[in-house]
Amino acid sequence: MENKKTKHPWAARLGVATSMLALAFLGVILTDIKSSGGWEYWKWTVPIYALLAIWLSWYIRRTKETVSPITLGHELLHWAGLLAAVYLVSVYVNIGLLSRSLAGLFVLTLLALAVFIAGVYIESTFLLVGLVLGAFAAIVAVAVQYFYAFSIPVLLIGILIISLMVWHSHRKHSE
Repeated sequence: MENKKTKHPWAARLGVATSMLALAFLGVILTDIKSSGGWEYWKWTVPIYALLAIWLSWYIRRTKETVSPITLGHELLHWAGLLAAVYLVSVYVNIGLLSRSLAGLFVLTLLALAVFIAGVYIESTFLLVGLVLGAFAAIVAVAVQYFYAFSIPVLLIGILIISLMVWHSHRKHSE
């Protein structure tokens, strides 16, 4: 039987990272247009991020002989912790402790932290996605009036850096 060389999952990494960044950019625009609508958007975007991250992790490890159920359990707990934190924020909104616009910003911040930590422990592609999400949260919080002037360059720089990282990793893997 032929010894097939496993393909480097650069397209999957780039696709997931770009999807996450596009979802974040759309959410920031929605939050800017209708701040209360941002809360609903971010609340429902968190499970999508979790599914994308878990899928990418599985996709990258699928060709290995054994995939540790402990690793999968850690990843599931990571994202379950984020979902629990988002639920807690929704409790704060429901009892009137937080406004919907602040809750949306908090969820974006929590998501940025969770994605960044996933980049530290699970898949390095998420490091930059988390940083870009954090930058978006800062932009929304501090510079709402100059939002587009800051966020579009941050988005483009994030996509460029992730593309370069993936390209470099793909090139290194193919040598």
